[in-house]
Amino acid sequence: MQTPRRLTLAQAAPRFRAPTPRWFLEVRISCPETAGHHAVASLGARAKGFAMNLDRYMEDCSQLHASGAGRVWLCRLLRPTLGKKFFLVFALLAATGTANWLAVEATLSKLQGMAALVNVTGSLRWLSQSIQLDAMRVERNLLRERAAVDAKLARLEAAITALEDGGVAQGIAVGGLPASLGMDIAAVRLANDKLRRHAWLALTGLNEGRDVRKYLDAMYLEGSNILGIADGIAAALTHEALAAEARFKDILLRLGLLDLTLLVVVLLVLRLRVVIPLRQLAAASRGFAEGQRGLRSGFRSLDEIGQVAYAFDSMADTIERDMLQLAAGRAALEQKQQELRKFSLAIEHGPVSVVITDAQGVIEYVNPKFSEISGYAPEDVLGRKPSILKSGLMSEEVYAGMWRQLCAGREWHGELLNRNKNGELLWEDTSIAPLKDEAGRITHFVAVKEDITGRKQSEAEIADYNAELERRVAARTRALAESNRELESFSYSISHDLRAPLRALNGFAGLMAENCQGCAKSESLEYMARIQRASVRMGALMDDILDLSRVVRSEIKVEQVDLSAMVRSVLDDLRVAWPTRNVLAEVEEGLQANGDATLLQAVMENLLGNAWKFTAQCDPARIDFGCREDNGERVFFVRDNGAGFDMKYAGKLFGAFQRLHGPQEFEGNGIGLAMVRRIVGLHGGRVWAEGKPGEGAIFFFTLGNLKLRGGADRA
Repeated sequence: MQTPRRLTLAQAAPRFRAPTPRWFLEVRISCPETAGHHAVASLGARAKGFAMNLDRYMEDCSQLHASGAGRVWLCRLLRPTLGKKFFLVFALLAATGTANWLAVEATLSKLQGMAALVNVTGSLRWLSQSIQLDAMRVERNLLRERAAVDAKLARLEAAITALEDGGVAQGIAVGGLPASLGMDIAAVRLANDKLRRHAWLALTGLNEGRDVRKYLDAMYLEGSNILGIADGIAAALTHEALAAEARFKDILLRLGLLDLTLLVVVLLVLRLRVVIPLRQLAAASRGFAEGQRGLRSGFRSLDEIGQVAYAFDSMADTIERDMLQLAAGRAALEQKQQELRKFSLAIEHGPVSVVITDAQGVIEYVNPKFSEISGYAPEDVLGRKPSILKSGLMSEEVYAGMWRQLCAGREWHGELLNRNKNGELLWEDTSIAPLKDEAGRITHFVAVKEDITGRKQSEAEIADYNAELERRVAARTRALAESNRELESFSYSISHDLRAPLRALNGFAGLMAENCQGCAKSESLEYMARIQRASVRMGALMDDILDLSRVVRSEIKVEQVDLSAMVRSVLDDLRVAWPTRNVLAEVEEGLQANGDATLLQAVMENLLGNAWKFTAQCDPARIDFGCREDNGERVFFVRDNGAGFDMKYAGKLFGAFQRLHGPQEFEGNGIGLAMVRRIVGLHGGRVWAEGKPGEGAIFFFTLGNLKLRGGADRA
């Protein structure tokens, strides 16, 4: 035979026509009576969903009124409350007791039936023997009526009929014999029939006076047969009664064991689902009351104990959360208090005056610095307005504008000239801010004031000093203008008054040289030539002095200058003047700067002229012009491979009329580099040089940071 295939819930579910209500599934899923909080803790994230469903069905069924009365009643019906559980236990125990009573009653009835059958079977023996004796008495005339025999035959017939089909015999209600004794009762029926027939024949024969011995012997045989069969039936019934009694004892033993098992199960269930949860709840309650805020009962069920445990755990969670919030709030409050203490100390011991007024400007608080500066003690000003500090020297418009700005909710800052308690004037740098409540209404004003009387006095002294300084600068400017006029007069004198004698000296020396061409003394000609060269050199020197003086008085006109193009132009002029020189020049392209083009032209001519002059003995000569970055500053340079110089004399290079080489080596008056330094200084820059004797020199210069202003002076 094929074993039936077992189906899973998922496979069997589609076979049902009517789907199970979702809420009922949720009730069954969310009510694992054997789970406990340890399983919930081990399930992790899935346990949260279970707890949410459990929390949902922890709610009172009355909250489901919106879903209909049927769902409310179904919820109440399916909720496993303690009353329902105890009722279920009581019903189980009642059912067990009823089953025990019914089993005992059925066994007793069966035993009583067996006893009745044994009694009726025993009556067969007595009736059969009594019928024989009465027949013999009739024969011997000891009994004249046959009615007694007929009555006993009727009783025997009734007993046999009761044993066959059940009924009442001898005043006893009996059931039929078991099927296993059917042949025996049939034999009894047959013997009874024969006994009745022989008894009738015997009694009839006696009435007719015939010999009935053979009938009586037949009656004896049939009675004996009934007696034997009855004894067998009685023995079988007795054995059956004993077996029933043994089964009754076995049933009683099993029912006792079942009752004991049920009692143990009920006690275990009560311990697991009532006693232990109550102990856990009591222990958690005691521990929680002793300060162990993390204790929870952890018990979950849908009965009243589960609801109490859930309510306790929820209450404990709420209390713990509230305690944590209170602890955090207490810590925050302590921090706020510390900040307030620091703020209070900062105000109390701060270097500035602090005044707090209400919305009407009535003073509510002043710090010690206010009393120190104003001379008013707190009790002198509390309840009064700050107008007690007015000096009367400030315009009322200042105070009106201040109040307009403050009433508009904006901060006001300004300087006020007030008067202290002693009547002394004091300047205060004042900042006033409005304070607002949650509704945006101004409730107070806070004024922070710094005593700036000393600063005002210093500013007044500085103003006086600046006025004196301006007076002195004006005087110096006038003196400088006078000096410039004198310098211009001196320059004019050099240009006209000194240059005329030099021209005369040079002219007369030339005439004397022409007249002495035939003279025998060559020394005289040499002297005339020296006079001419000296006068020419002195004229050149005066030209350089004039150029330098013009640089000193010149005014810079700033424009963008292409230095690379300017350098190439100067070098081209030098090559035209000295076409035989072999000079290699390298000029960096695109170098531009802001400055005076005329003055920068003079700088390039002097620096390149010096490089050209001091490389006269080099073949080939090399001159470079370029730029580099030095700490974010552009530094221009002119480099050559000429005679160079000793760095210990570098400080003399840029002085007027300073020369490091003799005129017989290199010509010049020592004015060029002094002019370069002056022009670079006018541009806000600086100039310096590096070199070694015989290895060349490099001259560096910067031009500051001049701004283009449409040809105006430097920024």
